[in-house]
Amino acid sequence: MNQSPEAKRRKPSKKAVAGITAGSLALVLAGVAAVDAYDVFPELPGILTTEPAIEVQSVPAPKAQGQEVPAPASALEDSAPVPTKVADKVDKVLSDAKVKGFGIEVRDGLSDDILYAKNENKPRTPASVTKVLTASAALLTIGGEKRLSTTTNFDPSTSTVTLVGGGDALLGAGESQPGAVNGHAGLTTLAQQTAESLKNENVAEVALDLDTSRYSGEDFSPGWERADIAKGVITPVQPLMIDTGYVGSTDKEWRGRSEHPAKDAFAVFSKELKAAGITVTDTPKPAAKSDEDAKSDEDAKSSELASVESATISEIVEYALVHSDNVVAEVLGNEVAIASDQPGSLEAGPKAVLEVLSDSVDLGKTHLEDTSGLSYDNQISPHDLTTILQASVVADDSLSSLISYMPVGGLTGTLTDRFTKDKNAAGTVHAKTGTLSTVTSLAGGVLDADGRYLVFTLQIDDVDKDKILEARKTVDDIVGALANCGCL
Repeated sequence: MNQSPEAKRRKPSKKAVAGITAGSLALVLAGVAAVDAYDVFPELPGILTTEPAIEVQSVPAPKAQGQEVPAPASALEDSAPVPTKVADKVDKVLSDAKVKGFGIEVRDGLSDDILYAKNENKPRTPASVTKVLTASAALLTIGGEKRLSTTTNFDPSTSTVTLVGGGDALLGAGESQPGAVNGHAGLTTLAQQTAESLKNENVAEVALDLDTSRYSGEDFSPGWERADIAKGVITPVQPLMIDTGYVGSTDKEWRGRSEHPAKDAFAVFSKELKAAGITVTDTPKPAAKSDEDAKSDEDAKSSELASVESATISEIVEYALVHSDNVVAEVLGNEVAIASDQPGSLEAGPKAVLEVLSDSVDLGKTHLEDTSGLSYDNQISPHDLTTILQASVVADDSLSSLISYMPVGGLTGTLTDRFTKDKNAAGTVHAKTGTLSTVTSLAGGVLDADGRYLVFTLQIDDVDKDKILEARKTVDDIVGALANCGCL
């Protein structure tokens, strides 16, 4: 029997969490996102097709755009009977599956009763489901309302303006767009504000410098492939970049990323500062100052000129999950480390993520090499992933919105083309996908036919590449069975 008596009510959390909010799993369907190529097609890391290129299409707008889908929180009381037929439904799908060896755990979102468990404690390569851990740690330690600032400083003694990277990987090249996440802060706006401040100080000519010291150590993990930069899968992780380092026309099927994203952003800023009326030179003349001003300069050699702010961490987390964006996930890992008083680095990020989460849940044998899921050396068990998901359902802090930030079945992100033919699953499955050449996984939540909210993790790795599509079909069939389950 896959469900042992002791598994029915296992309590893995170290700390009690309470305060169920109706909005904790609410999903607003305005502003749907584009499909992320790199978690759908498998000949690249995280890719599921043999086609050499794909077309990334916009998600179809929901019929009632702008209206909220009813919050997929359980409609049942805690005292409602524990479902007894979940195991039968899941086992039926597994018996018909052409691929064997899944790790699975399904829980009641509110009561934490384990409704199904199979190989649930075996750590596996999770692929992009790793981002669930990264997102959770970011929400908990940085905070959902926090924003990342990109600033300019001015040293009057050398007449030098320094562009300081603050961790915003979603900077825009143009003016700030308050209604956007990608491009919320724009370098044109920063340059214009910088120029205005300089002119107010009667400074017309400056030198430029770039400060990327926010992140330290190597900016590219030894477990990644350099060739994946050109494929658009990843880029060197630096605290300053435009559009996560993408280069080339947006009209193309594939866009690579830059080898030096901070340098590219610096070049754009320089151009925009010149366009705003400031002369940029290698050997500027310091501005003429009175004796009093000169003494003030000695006391404060460098001061902030201007600043632009990113979207909120909550919005950035949602972007990372919906688009399965590896660069944003790695930046969030670095920012978790900084928020935990550690260096912002690719080495510290994975450790910081686990340390943050271990304060609330027991993550067992979980091991992370990166915070995006590109590394095959990441190891997470279904039980540990489901523990985090269930904790988010009953949380009363920033973590409470975690599942609502995930792609929606049949509607958004990497689930746009999945569950489209299942009227009960479409719109009610909220889950993070994970795909590598030999890995497929899915972790999230779904409202079943009884009105009970279920959280689940399904994983399989070491799959033959020619069977990966069959494995993903089995995953979808299981989640579809949960959505259609009247299992009391």
